[in-house]
Amino acid sequence: MYPYLFGVEHLPMYGILLAAGLLSSVLLYKFICNKKKVDDKTYTFYSLLAIISIAVGLLGAYVFQAIYNAIYNAVNHLTGSAKETGGLTFMGGLITGVVVFIVGTILFAKGQVKRNFYTCASYAAPCIVIGHLFGRLGCFCAGCCYGKVTDSFLGVQFPGDSHKVLPTQLFEVAFLAVLLAVMLVLLFRCNRYKMLLPLYGIAYAVWRFCLEFVRGDYRGVRVLGMYPSQIQSIVLLLVAVALALLVYKFGIIPFAKAKDPLPKENAPTETKNNDTAESSSVAAEATGTDAIAPEEDSAEQ
Repeated sequence: MYPYLFGVEHLPMYGILLAAGLLSSVLLYKFICNKKKVDDKTYTFYSLLAIISIAVGLLGAYVFQAIYNAIYNAVNHLTGSAKETGGLTFMGGLITGVVVFIVGTILFAKGQVKRNFYTCASYAAPCIVIGHLFGRLGCFCAGCCYGKVTDSFLGVQFPGDSHKVLPTQLFEVAFLAVLLAVMLVLLFRCNRYKMLLPLYGIAYAVWRFCLEFVRGDYRGVRVLGMYPSQIQSIVLLLVAVALALLVYKFGIIPFAKAKDPLPKENAPTETKNNDTAESSSVAAEATGTDAIAPEEDSAEQ
């Protein structure tokens, strides 16, 4: 509907809104961590890891879409200008980014930073939502990710089209805005951070599965009667339900029992003394203030 800012082709609204979404995600994460008094070491590690996950996630979004396009072109024997090319898929980016975030924690986080994984990952959930919200606004401006042809009063007509389509981009913006509001209320008013990840996974999986039925753009090749995003939504739903059961039924928090690194052996005497002092400090923290927000933990028991 509004592909270029001020009509300048070098200022595409999709790119501008995508950048605004990424910036909003980073700023919201910083705001949440400041309000929840996350220690500097933990914040620095997970904020850097989140930026890396976003970057790799964008690459994953492109690769997933490229695979869909290649399969579609091969099935339909399309060549030349008729081939489907380019584009990004959110589900591909989400999967890739989450994997990088988890693997990065496993490989590089130590001690208390690792124990704070679930808390910081929960704080990141609303940040994903706000970034996605801006991205869908970008889709609307670019005229992609549209819905099926309709005569309904809800339909919109994109420039160059002869018919109206459902503005599924705006439907998703509304859904994400409501989900974001609910998550922020749970986080700041109810101190229920533990439920943010399961809530996001379940809510978005159900929404996205249903939305695919009214999308009118290219959706990939059907498998078992379902589009790729619907299959991925089912997987996301199962993972979110499993996470909810682990956290609420069995009381298992990922990496909550991560151990502090052992002091290095054969180190100079002064270093050993420092290590001992640091270990004592960490032990004291573990017994008193190990959790980022102890009042939230007690509220969620």
